[in-house]
Amino acid sequence: MKEKLKQIIKKCGQEIEKNKKIRIFFIVSFFVIMAAGIIAATVSKKEKTAYRETQAAKGNLARGVTESGSVDVGTVIQAFDLDISEFTGSGNFTFGIGGAGNSEGNMMIGMIPEASDSGNLADRKLEIEQVYVEAGQEIEAGTPILKLTQESVEGIRTELVQDATEAELVYQQALTSQKQTEVDAEGEYKLNSLYATYSQTEYEKTVSNLAEAVENAEKALTDTKEELADAQEELARKETLLAEEKKVLENALFTAEGTDKENALYWWIIAYQTADDAQEMVDTLEEEIEQLKESIEDYSGEKTENEIALALAQKELESGEVTARGELDKRNYNAQNAREIYDVAIEQSEFETETAMEDYEEAAGKLEEFDSVIIEQVISADNAGVITEVCVAAGDSLTQDMDLISLNNYDEVTITVSVEEEDLEAAALGNTVNVTLAAFEDEVFKGTVTEIGDAEINSNTNRTMYSVTVTVPNTGNVLYQDMTAEVTFVTDEVSEVLYIPVRAIMEKDGANYVKVREKDGTIIRKRVTTGFSDGINIEIKEGLSEGETVLTESKVKT
Repeated sequence: MKEKLKQIIKKCGQEIEKNKKIRIFFIVSFFVIMAAGIIAATVSKKEKTAYRETQAAKGNLARGVTESGSVDVGTVIQAFDLDISEFTGSGNFTFGIGGAGNSEGNMMIGMIPEASDSGNLADRKLEIEQVYVEAGQEIEAGTPILKLTQESVEGIRTELVQDATEAELVYQQALTSQKQTEVDAEGEYKLNSLYATYSQTEYEKTVSNLAEAVENAEKALTDTKEELADAQEELARKETLLAEEKKVLENALFTAEGTDKENALYWWIIAYQTADDAQEMVDTLEEEIEQLKESIEDYSGEKTENEIALALAQKELESGEVTARGELDKRNYNAQNAREIYDVAIEQSEFETETAMEDYEEAAGKLEEFDSVIIEQVISADNAGVITEVCVAAGDSLTQDMDLISLNNYDEVTITVSVEEEDLEAAALGNTVNVTLAAFEDEVFKGTVTEIGDAEINSNTNRTMYSVTVTVPNTGNVLYQDMTAEVTFVTDEVSEVLYIPVRAIMEKDGANYVKVREKDGTIIRKRVTTGFSDGINIEIKEGLSEGETVLTESKVKT
């Protein structure tokens, strides 16, 4: 039994060993097959070097704050921008001479424009008879959009013809006025030339008259002051006499009352006689004093009036002398610059004539533009594209600046990015930006900042962000909706430098090299010195010349 068990164990061991060898064989075979497959794949996929040619060029390189966004294709709105308003030109004109030959020497010759109200757009309307297009329709430039009623078209055109006719009449009148201005300017020139002979005399006469008025006012004031002083002196003297006479009266009455009439009749009579004389003198003095006070009051009022008159005369002298001096200087200037004044008058007249001519041409141009835009009552599309909206309908009144249709606008696209507040200075309105797209690796598009949104707080970073919109001209219509773009707001820039793509630079042993294709087709390697880089292109300071063909190398599996 034991022997049999040993045989079974031995047999099992042999089976296990046999299976183990089989597994090892299969594992080794698997890895051999895998290695062979890798080797075969490696041998079958050989690497080939491909080159992209770029010309070394001169231009500007810039770098700055870069943000990512996507291209957005907007819409273009075709509006009825035809000017059908009443034409009034630059102004209504009056004709004739103002101030020619007057003593002031003013030159107001020719036409004088007066303010005028612009035409009322609401007065002129066109009526839509039929609309030919609808939203979603793809059209070409020149496709009819709508038709206008014959009555409204003919009515507006008649008014435009009348505008042009009236503008032509004003122009003809301006020509006539210009001829008259030339004659009047010649007369004014001769008059100005004569001013120098008598302008100084006229100035001196004016100043002398004003000075004489001051002297008269001073004399009148002096006389009044003297009369006032005399009256005041007389008043003081009579007031003194009055006081003395009142004292005499008081003493005489006291004496009369104290004298015994029976025993001293003579002295009593003398006392009462003295009192009567004193009373009479007091009454006379009081009356004279009252008259003197009235006179003093009158003299005081007259003195005030004379002082005011003197002050006014002095002021008139000062201002009159300045005015006279100014007039003298003006006339001397006119005399010295008579030819220049003549030339200015002629130039002004010519300018007004040219303005009238431009008004006429503008009115005629409005009529011509009307006929070129509305052909057989039909208005056609200015651009090609897919219509996104039709803004008018049959029966609508069409006025200037009314929207007609909107289409996809591939001529300009926009890219909106978020910019931090600290970088906003580089993203100011009107600033030029550089735009790169993954689809055009080595090409830089130029854009302009056209809109800056309101500030918003980023909840993740707690930073203030602004939404900045950049408009990019889509030359060749190569940019499409949702293309990924990077917008660089320029903070640093170099001008007129030689540059090539950054990817063309190769580095070896700390030096930079580029591969250049010679005119005979051979490829050589040149060492270069680099400088400023915007991330796409790099400045070449030494080693290359403008126009050389630089190769950008890449490996391609074949």
